[in-house]
Amino acid sequence: MQYIFVFIGGMVGALLRYFISFLNDGTTFPTGTFIANLVGAFLMGYLSTITIQYFKDHPMFKKGLTTGFLGALTTFSTFQLELVKMFHHHSFILLFGYALANYILGILICGLGVKLGGRTK
Repeated sequence: MQYIFVFIGGMVGALLRYFISFLNDGTTFPTGTFIANLVGAFLMGYLSTITIQYFKDHPMFKKGLTTGFLGALTTFSTFQLELVKMFHHHSFILLFGYALANYILGILICGLGVKLGGRTK
């Protein structure tokens, strides 16, 4: 049964990720991937915290949200490919700025999500 929750969450997350990917068109900075990963980082912190509090008796719902929806929404593999492409184009400043912004902001935003999720008791 948990597979159905993960499947449905993944389906919604993948569709949302597809629409966000249109933000990448025409720019050298991969805006869509950046937004998807930061939104996913925040939601992972927030939803993981509130689902632990409110859905203790429904762990499949949490799996559907985190593994399914957020797993499909965020895109680590695309992020890595974009870094490789920047490297091949010798865009080293963009490469390091993009990597650091994703990692540092992702951690901070996920932490903010955990903090805000903990306040909804």
